[in-house]
Amino acid sequence: MTKPTVHIVHHVDTEGPMREPLDELFERIENTIGHPLNLSPTKENLQLLQSSEFVFINSEIDQLLKKLIDPKLLSFKNTWNEVDEMLDRILTAEYRNKFKDSYGNGWIYNWHLLDHVGFDTNPRYRILGYSGIFDLYKTKLKKLNITQDSLQWHFHPIPFNKAAHTSAISYMNSAYELQQVMCRRLIDSNWFPVVNRAGFHTVRPDSNWWLEQWLPFDASNQAMANDNTGFNDNINGRFGDWRGAPDDWSLYHPDLYDWRKRGNMRRTISRCLNMNTRFRNIDTVELSRAFQLAEKTGRDVYVGITNHDFREMSVEMEAFYEILKDVAAENTNVNFAFSNTIHAFQKSSGFSEVEILNSKIDLKVELINDTLKVEVINGEIFGPQPFIGLLTKDGRYLTDNFNFGETGSKTYYYTFDFLTLPIENLKTIAVASNDKYGNTCIRKIDL
Repeated sequence: MTKPTVHIVHHVDTEGPMREPLDELFERIENTIGHPLNLSPTKENLQLLQSSEFVFINSEIDQLLKKLIDPKLLSFKNTWNEVDEMLDRILTAEYRNKFKDSYGNGWIYNWHLLDHVGFDTNPRYRILGYSGIFDLYKTKLKKLNITQDSLQWHFHPIPFNKAAHTSAISYMNSAYELQQVMCRRLIDSNWFPVVNRAGFHTVRPDSNWWLEQWLPFDASNQAMANDNTGFNDNINGRFGDWRGAPDDWSLYHPDLYDWRKRGNMRRTISRCLNMNTRFRNIDTVELSRAFQLAEKTGRDVYVGITNHDFREMSVEMEAFYEILKDVAAENTNVNFAFSNTIHAFQKSSGFSEVEILNSKIDLKVELINDTLKVEVINGEIFGPQPFIGLLTKDGRYLTDNFNFGETGSKTYYYTFDFLTLPIENLKTIAVASNDKYGNTCIRKIDL
């Protein structure tokens, strides 16, 4: 009898280097715990706060404080050279193969690449600009001939103060930046996203609906039985609110109005817990539940784990692997595999390889005079319409809605004229779509 597999899927929120000056750190501490420190932002005072004998207010607040300023959580990679040095170590076959799964294979990374765009201030020295981090990682993986890792979607909504270190939750307030990131990656890099990792772990109705148009898979659910983090910045479910979502490692389709409830939307959401942060961490108990679910149901199970590339990833990976080995040793009726996220979603959803291949999305795209005609010639698109990206001769990246053909025709149209753009003003037209299996089809017309 074939054993079910627990797929270990490492999602890296890939945001590049980050520096945090002491004054910024002390301000963040005060905002997060909801109390003034009344201390100057110095190295000596940070060490005082971190010391075991220091008492701030009470045991509950002190416990939150110690979590927040754990030296491991403050060991940021300050420059791209520091990130690059880490990547040169952890991307090697030798390092990956330190971690063997049940099939003798090594570690796999899934890089969720962020563009820091739409910001006016940058106090933590992030890499700003469209495709900056994306191009660095794409070039790095290509240079090293790495094909097992995947490049996926990550987005930080733009806050009102337009500061690159401030968290926000509105896709509607970030519509221009969303459009630009999608269009530029599609047209310039022939790339279209399949799997989402929610920025700040947060989905809201607007992002729920936006994702439902384009991305079939979403590794963002952080539901836990006891989700009272105690931190002031997370009060009333402000960030990472997954209360009521499945917390047993099962996949689900979200509800139209509440992304945490099971519903009739088509996107598939998986659970994904943190690695050594101040809350919602993977541990022995949570990982054991995944193995138990696989044994009980006889089906593959998706286990997402996540961290950031601006900290030393090897420390968190090695600590997790020790937990994984212990849990696997106690659950011998279940295998585990380090997996590419798309493959893990496919297997955990029960899709067969024949079904995935035979139903693979394919588009026919042709320009007839001033009309673009897009026809689905195999499979079905995920969402209501393909995505269209346009590059004008004067360097603008644009997108729009298609005109739909007859009901059930699987045909879409776009007209170039004085109401949209004259065809002679265009340099490139790109059309992309995923299907529900995670297959992607991209078609481009260079004028």
